[in-house]
Amino acid sequence: MKEERKIKPVVRKFSSFKEAEEADDNYWSNTSEEERLNALIDLRNMFSDDVEEVRIQKVVIKRSIYEEDD
Repeated sequence: MKEERKIKPVVRKFSSFKEAEEADDNYWSNTSEEERLNALIDLRNMFSDDVEEVRIQKVVIKRSIYEEDD
């Protein structure tokens, strides 16, 4: 039996990498926290053989208030 894909493939063309990145940023900024978390869990399940062993780690980056954003 053929398994149906959970995620439908979508193809979009952009004229630059910057335009593509902006479209991705726009898409993810318009999704809820729950949708983003579910997407992360789905990716983790796709690439991990033993899901019980894999944990999501909290990453904190301390920055100086004097650093400029790129």
